[in-house]
Amino acid sequence: MTFTDTDTDRLADEIATLAAHLDAATHRFLMLIGRFDEAGGWAEHGALSCAHWLSWRVGLDLGAAREHVRVARALPTLPQIDEALRRGQ
Repeated sequence: MTFTDTDTDRLADEIATLAAHLDAATHRFLMLIGRFDEAGGWAEHGALSCAHWLSWRVGLDLGAAREHVRVARALPTLPQIDEALRRGQ
């Protein structure tokens, strides 16, 4: 299969656009985790922590789940990063 410069430019643009959508979705995911953690929703399900609940319910590795909770807690204190991630930048 041969690609033209126009084809690869279009692919590059689509990749960049999709990455921005993923960043925005990640922001939403982290905001929901933060709210769930703050509300103690994980305890209502008998989990030891929000990270344990994420690992069980979403299938994240426990270490990755801990990092998600850590970032979810930190984002409100980092307004510029929070806003950039929300906008998919």
